[in-house]
Amino acid sequence: MTGEQTETVLRMDVATKILVWVVCGAAGVGLGLVLPWLLQNLSTWPIPYLDVLKFLGSFDAPIMVVGRPVVLGAIGLVIAFFLTYHSAILTIGDERIVVREGDDERVIERRQIAGVYRHGQKVRVESPEGRVLFDDDVEGGRKAIAAAFLRHGYPWEGSEGAAQETTA
Repeated sequence: MTGEQTETVLRMDVATKILVWVVCGAAGVGLGLVLPWLLQNLSTWPIPYLDVLKFLGSFDAPIMVVGRPVVLGAIGLVIAFFLTYHSAILTIGDERIVVREGDDERVIERRQIAGVYRHGQKVRVESPEGRVLFDDDVEGGRKAIAAAFLRHGYPWEGSEGAAQETTA
């Protein structure tokens, strides 16, 4: 490659983060609304702790009717925050890949990398010895991820990379 290229950053975009927050918050609120009905129906099944389920499903005080969805919605938002905060951010440069997950950051030097490929929904980076250097979900879509690694000259293995190389 000639000259210094800019780095490529693969991360969860703001729209996706908002979607995760809305879905998790709404799921919590929804669970809070249907929980009494769900627990009452579950109490008819032959399961352990039947009396506990009946007791939990019997609360119908106004504070519980409002409080349950609010509390479970807040729990859903906390879960969404952890999901979005700890999603991997890859900064791909010509000489190294910087992986940030939450507060953790590590650097994978180019000389350590023998192959990069997708398996399932994850991206895997391996060393020449077969050691897994990175194996996690990466945001951006299959073709965009392959293009990002190929743009910086990393050995991408996969059909997305072959299609990208033929068009380049």
